[in-house]
Amino acid sequence: MGKIFYVHFRDVRGSNGNFVETFHDDGPTDMHAAMQTYYDCGFDGPMRPDHGPTMEGESNDFPGYAIMGRLFAVGYMRGLLDAIERPGPESINQ
Repeated sequence: MGKIFYVHFRDVRGSNGNFVETFHDDGPTDMHAAMQTYYDCGFDGPMRPDHGPTMEGESNDFPGYAIMGRLFAVGYMRGLLDAIERPGPESINQ
């Protein structure tokens, strides 16, 4: 339908007003299913990791935007997309 223009790919644990940011592979959301849904609906806009936790040794001057957590998230997102785009061994001979 072309209604999604920009995706902030993130996950949190908790509820509105009382939550913490999680690593993208450590929250309650099935991030593979989320990525699969964006892929299936033909989303082709910008998608970026958002609000990763600050990792040990990094400055927390801008919480959620430290480079190591974002680097992890980009790799995780790329891995999800690769898993969706590449056929598994069970589909090779079909």
